[in-house]
Amino acid sequence: MNIYEALNTVTWKKKEYFLYKHNLSVLRQTPLTEEELCNKIKSKSLSYMKKWEKTEEYHNLVNIMIESQAGKDLEDIYAIVKEKALTGDEKSIKLLLDLQKQVQIHNKQANKGNKSTSNTYDELELE
Repeated sequence: MNIYEALNTVTWKKKEYFLYKHNLSVLRQTPLTEEELCNKIKSKSLSYMKKWEKTEEYHNLVNIMIESQAGKDLEDIYAIVKEKALTGDEKSIKLLLDLQKQVQIHNKQANKGNKSTSNTYDELELE
């Protein structure tokens, strides 16, 4: 589940606040001000949203967001390590090979999960 799917499970006000707080609005060129957000969610202040930040629900959303960003971070790190490895840096070569192995392992595990899910759907269609 990505962060946008997870945000569909909370109220629209919480979703708007989370998008504002973490600058995740895809279509917005300039970030909202706090006053603009209050107007958008029809609230006088964001104090109750700041209280919501201390809840488990909010922390779970933050964890999902961080996990989503980890893929991009790995991609950025991979590009840097690859560039250094191609110049002959021995440590970078070893790290690049290790990263490639880890990605292969992760992909194999992900594919196993996808195959078992798709088989279940296939079986349901056959019934």
